[in-house]
Amino acid sequence: MKKYGRSLDAFWPVVDTEIGRLGIMMANEGSYPENARALALNVAEVVYRASYPHPATGNEMFEIQSRARALDNNLYVIAPNMGTYHLFPEEVTPIDTFGGRSFVIDYKGRIVGRQDYGGGSTYVSGVIDIEALRDHRARAQWDNWIKDLRTELYQLLYEEPIYPKNLYLDRVPMKHAEYRAKVIEPQIALMHERGIWVKPTSAIRDNEKANE
Repeated sequence: MKKYGRSLDAFWPVVDTEIGRLGIMMANEGSYPENARALALNVAEVVYRASYPHPATGNEMFEIQSRARALDNNLYVIAPNMGTYHLFPEEVTPIDTFGGRSFVIDYKGRIVGRQDYGGGSTYVSGVIDIEALRDHRARAQWDNWIKDLRTELYQLLYEEPIYPKNLYLDRVPMKHAEYRAKVIEPQIALMHERGIWVKPTSAIRDNEKANE
């Protein structure tokens, strides 16, 4: 915040163009509804969201999330996924790591363009009608959702921080094992400590055994 300021533009920038107001959610950012909502409140009409690896595509997480983000905020989501991928620099065999399933989703959460193929280079297309989106936002009686937000109440949800900030301010990103030990497991413990999540029975038994 000291460097870029405390504003929607600092964290969720949107550019106003001749073809609409455009924003971006990179990959996992689309997994959290707050990012799409922030872009929408910062005037976004079309959001580019890519990409997501398998099995999150095969088990429909990528589709469900993308459609929900579009419907919740009455905006278009363009969600192209990657084609074949070489897992290592020396690898000669391309693998469909990401699982295809690219989408163009309209402001009511409907798929207007779909490409399931992910085994190579391809494309997805669909109609993006900005004027229809603007008309829906202006005239809908019910499902232009943002007009109904009680934002002053929702502030209560975010008064206490959850995810740690500046993890990589002075270091390179962690490998998977270190990230699990230093971030994921402490974050899960935090959810249990605050009483937001209830520990599964197996975890309670493990703790009892450890204390014997």
